Amino acid sequence: MSINMVLCEDKQVILNNIRTSLEKVIRQNGIDAKVCFTTDNPKRVIEYAKQYAQGINAYFLDINLGTNMNGLELAKQIRSFDPYCYITFVTGHPELCMTVFKYHIEAFEYLIKPVSYQALEECVLSINKHYSNYLNYQKHNKNAIIKIRSGNCDYNIELHNIIFVESINQKLVVHTKSRNIEFFGYLKDIINELNKSGENFCRCHRSYIININHVKEVNYKDSYIIMSNDEKCFMSRQQKSEIKVVLDRMVQENDSTI
Repeated sequence: MSINMVLCEDKQVILNNIRTSLEKVIRQNGIDAKVCFTTDNPKRVIEYAKQYAQGINAYFLDINLGTNMNGLELAKQIRSFDPYCYITFVTGHPELCMTVFKYHIEAFEYLIKPVSYQALEECVLSINKHYSNYLNYQKHNKNAIIKIRSGNCDYNIELHNIIFVESINQKLVVHTKSRNIEFFGYLKDIINELNKSGENFCRCHRSYIININHVKEVNYKDSYIIMSNDEKCFMSRQQKSEIKVVLDRMVQENDSTI
C-alpha cells in the first residue's frame, strides 16, 4: 500500500517548495508514496482524515497556521480519526516542539524552517523504513494482530498492546497502551481471536478479558485485578482458581528462562 502524504501550510510559497521537494525525494529514492493532498485549511485536512483513515497517511503540518486552529490542535483531531498515521511538524519556532507532549500527539518528526532538502529526505526515508518494518512484522507475525472495525474505521491492533477488553452492554472496549477502541461485539466471540497466537488472554469475569502479561496485581480476597495501566478488572468467583493457575504457570515459565 502506497504512503499518502498530506501537507498543511498557510504560506503558499513554502507549501509549494515542500511539495516539490517531497516529490523529488519520492522519485529519486524509488519510494512507493505520493503527495495526494495539499492545503492551507486545517478543516479540509480533518475531512481528509475522516474519509481516508484506512490508508497509510503521513501528515506534514505547520504549527502556526494563521487560523483559529493551530497545527497541534489539528494533529490531535487527526489522531482521533487516523490513529496510526505519521505526523511531522514543520515550524519556524523550535520552542513550540516542546508543547507537543501535552497534546499526546506522538509526533514522528519535527522539521525546522527553512526546511532543507536533506532534512526532508531523511524524514521521508525514516517514515518509509518504519512502514517497511511494520509490513515485515505483519508478514512474519500474521497471528499477532487483530483487526477491528469501529464506526467507519478499521484498526489493526497488535495483541501485545491490548491490556484488557471490557464488555459494556452490547459494546466491547479494547483498552490498549495508547488508546481505547469501542465496537459492537461479544466477549465469547473475541476470546478465540485474541488467543490465536498463544494463550495470553483469559476471561476473568463476564465483563472482562485480560491479557495476563499486563497483570500488575491480583487481589483474591476482594476479587479484582489491577492491570498495567492501573485500571481495575473484576474477577468472578468461578474464575479465581483458573486465573491463579494461569498466573502460577506464567511465573514458573519465567523462572525457567532465568
